[in-house]
Amino acid sequence: MKSVAKTGSFRDIPVDILRGLAITLMIMANLTPALLLPPAPGWYRFLSSLAAPLFIGLAGMMVALSRTGKGRPLSYMATRGGLVILAGVFLHLLVFDCVPFLDMEVLYLIGLSLPLAYLYLGLPERKRWAVIVAIVCITPLLHAGFGYSEEAIVTPYVTLVPFSISDDPFPAPLDVVRAWFVDGWFPVFPWLAVALFGAEVGVHRWRDRTLPRFRFQNEGLYGFGLVLAGAALWTLFPGAQYIREGYVEFFYPPATGLLLLSAGLIPLGLTVLDHLRGQYALMDPLRAAGECSLAIYIVHYAIIVKVVEPLLIQLPLPAYMATYLVLFAGMILLAYLLRHVRTSWRGQPFLVRFLIGS
Repeated sequence: MKSVAKTGSFRDIPVDILRGLAITLMIMANLTPALLLPPAPGWYRFLSSLAAPLFIGLAGMMVALSRTGKGRPLSYMATRGGLVILAGVFLHLLVFDCVPFLDMEVLYLIGLSLPLAYLYLGLPERKRWAVIVAIVCITPLLHAGFGYSEEAIVTPYVTLVPFSISDDPFPAPLDVVRAWFVDGWFPVFPWLAVALFGAEVGVHRWRDRTLPRFRFQNEGLYGFGLVLAGAALWTLFPGAQYIREGYVEFFYPPATGLLLLSAGLIPLGLTVLDHLRGQYALMDPLRAAGECSLAIYIVHYAIIVKVVEPLLIQLPLPAYMATYLVLFAGMILLAYLLRHVRTSWRGQPFLVRFLIGS
């Protein structure tokens, strides 16, 4: 079988497909505040809620591939994490027109989690799982002690050319710290645990350094058990389920049960995809999107903020879904274009490979 460790261009097709599904759901979730006429139905809110946990967990998986499969040093992962954070800064300054680093956005979380997950994987296995459990258990205590605001932190607007900052007051330093660790969009507690869990799945998937295949009686059963346990816990303790600035995901605040359910979907989804190898051609659009998810994330948000939001329209669900499919189709075309660039451009600079997928 092909060795993962010796193949610099190795891509795990089921992982790419699952990441493509995550970015597909994320486009839908992020388009919601700009275009969907409320209220969003429950099934829609649930599907929207799966995007971020899958995206974050799969990012953690890639740390395991880099460390245990390809032998990358910590400096490599720290560099990639820093570039992910810079991509978040780019979005804040040039797309959202707001001051960066005042809230914990998903790209900040992922960028921070990459080197932390690398260091985490150097711990003994029992200590690693203790870290995940501790983060999950501490989170509700932090919510009880510091609260969880229904509203996101307010940040001043900024214009680069000509440079100007709005008169909105900067949040207090303690409010910024609380946003990063407790009640921001994607605070460290508990979202770092999702990335670390993804790293554990990655260690298990690529432990033999050969093309992996999850089995229903092993990894699939484990994932299904997490889904069931998470669903039961979420039913008992659903959380407040705030709608923040039009975003309808159920994880404001993130309930432990929902995170368990979402985490279980990673090994369960990979198990299913491992047994559908004959259908990969039909899922190639998702695979293409998963190969360049960062580029699609940046471009789709730029379109939503700079093109859709200024229209100031809200559509009922059928018309909204039709519009969403148009945007999704555009992102798939972009993914195929970037795939062509990757295969035809030899010797790409590191930054280009980082942005369009390597």
